[in-house]
Amino acid sequence: MKKICGLTTLPITIKSFMLGNLNYMADNGYKAYVISQPGEILQKEHLGKVQFIPLLIKHGNVSPLEVLKTIWTLYKIFKKERFDIIQYATSNAALYASIAGWMARVPVRIYCQWGISYTDFHGVYLWFYKLMEKITCIFSTSVQPDSPSNLKFSIQEGLYKASKGHVLLNGSATGVDLTKYDCSMKKRWNKDIRDMYSVPQDSFVFGFVGRLVPEKGINELLEAFLSINGEKIYLFLVGPVEKNRLDSVLLAKAKDHPCVIFTGSVPNAAKYHAAFDFLVLPSYREGFGMTVVEAAALATPSIISRINGPTDFVQDEYNGLICEVKSTESLKNKMEQALRLSKDEKEILSQNAYQLVKTKFDSTMFKQEFLKNREYLLLLSKK
Repeated sequence: MKKICGLTTLPITIKSFMLGNLNYMADNGYKAYVISQPGEILQKEHLGKVQFIPLLIKHGNVSPLEVLKTIWTLYKIFKKERFDIIQYATSNAALYASIAGWMARVPVRIYCQWGISYTDFHGVYLWFYKLMEKITCIFSTSVQPDSPSNLKFSIQEGLYKASKGHVLLNGSATGVDLTKYDCSMKKRWNKDIRDMYSVPQDSFVFGFVGRLVPEKGINELLEAFLSINGEKIYLFLVGPVEKNRLDSVLLAKAKDHPCVIFTGSVPNAAKYHAAFDFLVLPSYREGFGMTVVEAAALATPSIISRINGPTDFVQDEYNGLICEVKSTESLKNKMEQALRLSKDEKEILSQNAYQLVKTKFDSTMFKQEFLKNREYLLLLSKK
């Protein structure tokens, strides 16, 4: 039986972006595995038919000794398990797995390039992280960015040749499960969430879903929102706050503001997307920006920054709005533009966003393309 293994540093990435596709592979004749840090999120009841191999792959800055140790451990696992295909994402795990996979002669080594970390770096950090990215690409047999714009950028940067890169279907890491992000539930979920937080039904709600960190544009979002005048205008911030990274003054003001709601991590983000009038993602860099597509599945348009990835989905004033990156003034202007939209104008944006997801980003279609691509790459490796 053919064997496929997915690797990332953090279990949440496995759960969010790999388990669905790997279980589909298991349904189609493969033995499927994942390797990541141990954690409750990858307990057996969450894995389906996928087997879990726990391994402490450290996140962030790691000593050279730890790097070598992790690569060697992965090499031994790959030699023992004799995987036909490995696929990997996130900077550290991808670097280690690509090298270890090459050493173990794994036939198909796929780098899931879900974002490029160095795009807003400077100086030695830019040089170092670009080198990491290039090494990962060199030791991979295939590189699969999750957006056409990041594919184009990578080729221009010389990270790999056009023949090595490929975007699955229309982009994204995994498509959107339209049974989970069920647009028919929007009105009910909208009411449930707004009632839960005592937000009037006739309020205008901006929302963000993800890690509350500077590179997601959270400082700009807080500053822009706090400077907007008007009644019954709310901001939901859905996700964990990473301590000591955001502007402390802005964060304190936001926490004291009666219309800024910090929810922390939530079990079902779909319900929150349904409660928003607009999702806001003023990020500095993204792979594709899955939260934008998930919001669109519930007919919620987005305000995004003009960066690779999200701009492959959002067209300004067609299915969302686009602000300039790292610009509080531009973001504020777009948020105020959203507030001025008539009901009919907003509905046009919402429906355009929803129809695009429904026709091009359904996870069922993505899984079929995923299987087809893995079979093709495996066949190619034997020639």
